[in-house]
Order: sequence, then C-alpha cells, then structure tokens
Amino acid sequence: MKIGFSVVDITPELGIYLTGYGMPERLAEGVHSPLNASVMVFEDGKTTAAVIGMDWCFVDWPLTQALRKEINRQTGIPDQNILFCCSHTHSAPHTTYMRTLGRTAVDPENKGVEYVLKSAPLIAAGVKAAKEGLRECIAGFAATKTLAGVSRRGMDENGSVKGFLEDPDQICDNNMVVVRFLDAENGKDLGILVHACGHNTAMGANRLISSDWCGVMKARVHDRYQVPVVFVNGALGDVGPRTNRFTDSAWGGAGFSAGGGDGVKSAEEVGYRAAGDALRALEGIREFRRDLPLAVHTSELRLPQALSMSREEAEAVLKKFDADQEKAAEPDTIYQVAKIILKYWQLPPEPELVVEQTIIAFGPLAFIPFPFEMFSVFSLRLRKFGPYQYNLLCSNTNGRNAYLPDRGAFALGGYEPTCLKTIRPYVVAPNAGDLAVAQSLKSLREMKK
Repeated sequence: MKIGFSVVDITPELGIYLTGYGMPERLAEGVHSPLNASVMVFEDGKTTAAVIGMDWCFVDWPLTQALRKEINRQTGIPDQNILFCCSHTHSAPHTTYMRTLGRTAVDPENKGVEYVLKSAPLIAAGVKAAKEGLRECIAGFAATKTLAGVSRRGMDENGSVKGFLEDPDQICDNNMVVVRFLDAENGKDLGILVHACGHNTAMGANRLISSDWCGVMKARVHDRYQVPVVFVNGALGDVGPRTNRFTDSAWGGAGFSAGGGDGVKSAEEVGYRAAGDALRALEGIREFRRDLPLAVHTSELRLPQALSMSREEAEAVLKKFDADQEKAAEPDTIYQVAKIILKYWQLPPEPELVVEQTIIAFGPLAFIPFPFEMFSVFSLRLRKFGPYQYNLLCSNTNGRNAYLPDRGAFALGGYEPTCLKTIRPYVVAPNAGDLAVAQSLKSLREMKK
C-alpha cells in the first residue's frame, strides 16, 4: 500500500464567530494555535481513499458534500472514499448551517459556512499534494491507555448527572491507538496517526482560535518525528478533557471539570499528557508490516427517530408561554422548539434517520465513522466485537447530528440527551446507538470476508 501526507493551515481570520458554547458575542480576538487539515491518502493500485483530520468542531452533511466535490474535482478520489474526521475543538468557526432550533443569534450571517467554502480549494490542494506524494509504506501499530480524557457525566449523591464533572469511575474509553508509517524503501518517517477520545474543550469559552489539547499533542509528537501528525477523535460524546480546573456551582456541583477548561494551561496539561502517552507507544513499536490490504465499504445507517414532543405536548407549551413571549427579544428555546415541532406534525412522518457510512480499513485497522458525538460504550463494543485488531470509532465524521447517547444516558438524562431536542425536531430512539453498532459490525464483517 502507498500512503501520502500533507498538512494545510486553515486558520480563519480574526473576528469570526467561535462555535461550541452557544455564545453569540464570542468573536475571535486572537490565535492560540493554528487550525489544520491533516491529510492521509491511501492507495493500492485499485482504490484510493482519504482520511482528513480537521481542527473543526464539526462539519455538517451539506458542507461535507461540497468539500468532497472539490476534492474529487482536484484529485479524482471518489466522493464516498473521503472522510472528514473533526477533532471537535470548540475554538473554531461554526462550520455548519445548523443552529439551535429557532435561534438566529449564533453566527447569523453564516460566516462559518463562508469560511468552509473558502477553505475547500485549500483542503483539496492538500489532498492533491498528499496524493502526489504517495510512497510505498510499512506501518507499525501500538495500543496504550491514556489519561487525556475522562467521563464528564459525574453524578451527585442522588444520581443526577451534574454539569460536566469528571468521574474517573464512570465508563470511559481511555484507549489510544498510534500508527507510525515509514517509507518502505529508505525507512524514513512519513507520518503519524493518533486516535484517542475526548472533547477538545480544555481552552474553555475564551476568544482565542485554537486546536485545543489535540493541537498541543500533535505539535509535541511532531517535534520528535518531524512529519505530519493526524489526530482522529473517538468516542467523545461522554468524554471530556481531564483538566485540573476545579469548579463549584449551584448548577454543576463541585469537582474537577471535564467540560470547559480554563484556557491555555488546561489545553497544555491535557495535550502534553496525551503526547506523552502517544510518544511512549510510538517508541515501543518494534515490528513494521508491509502487508496492508486497503478496503472501502459504503453503506447506510438507518436509525429510528421520533419528534421530541407529541402534538398535544407542543400545543401545551405554546399555550403556557404565549403570554410571556411578547416581552422577549428572543423567545424561550422550548417555546420555539414547540412551534417548529407543530409544523412537522403537519408533514409526512420521518421514522428513520438515514446517514451514509464509509468504513476505510488498511491492514489491521478500520476507521468506523459516525456523524455523531458517540458515547464510550459504543466504541468499547466495536473494539471488542469488531473483526479488525484495531476497530476505531470516529465521532463527528462526515456530518453533524449532535450526540448519540447510550440507553443508560437517555434514562439518567443530563445535558447530552436534552441537547438533542434543540438540534433537530426529530430525536433518535434510545436504542439507536445499539443499532448503529450492529449495522457497523455487519459492514465490517462483510469487508473481512
């Protein structure tokens, strides 16, 4: 197999709206670290595919299609063979047409969308450069544990999930996988892949553009190998950065934060911790394999969904809030959601959410993408039952549909299940994640036949 790498700087101009926290006044005033598109192109003589690690919070499906079209135009790589794996940094532009239902205060002029479309030729040129630089490779693989991330669904004594408190005893996918690619002819380093799990929110809600802790990690690993470092985020939905920021509030309770950190210090402490874990794993690799069969499999995930309110519930919300909304500049979110849902009750039902899934595998490793912020149990299940040695779940890839919680999280509640009700009128069923895993395993097994 041949592989090529490139890194493209896609840092936006200052003044652009920074996404992730829903703060309309949060405009970029400086740069902590650049935003990059880190490209890997795979080729075996028959198939060509690209995996692009994006320092973005997410990228929605329409923009994914636009980006893939431009890459195809410049490189000829089939649209379906391209993955945009977003790191989920909350210090990047609002790279989606979507916003909280009924609200226009968040990036009202769609500057984030303009930025994506402006970046498309640059990203495509980076993919073209990686394709033109393809080299026959050998690869070494390693797996380790990392303390970069931690469960962010800490509970109080009554079992209520509180505001993003870390809980090291809760389920969390703390696995890290690294791959070191060498030139098969001369043994020189070509590039590095790091896969780990966790929200890139250590910087917190300041006004600095930043790739967050994964950017710190990539830069530190680059110091050692002097080649492109691609980061792909795993099950980040219920995993936050393990910061040393202590928080105490009536809303969130007291404890160390696994939500937003307190700026550069938090990003550095988490990033250097991740870098240390990655470097030790990379330096421990002793065997490199030449046999790296490439496979690409495209299918659909079909997940059950329903409107988040019944017609009667939505009408009751409107009746309750109508009198107060005349005084508000921007009506209550629940009120606006109810108005939108009532409109959807007049339309044909949409019992399923259908999304494209392209799995890319090489050698013993498979990238398993989802356009969601996936929860840890799904990643752990794929690792356990997947047919590859390294079955890597990839969150926020080729689309944005917010969280995909597990059944336990739906039952316990908390931010993530509640957030779903403000992203789309339809909310996936509590068993949707289980079905997504089952359908993905079916595709993986077909690839291994």
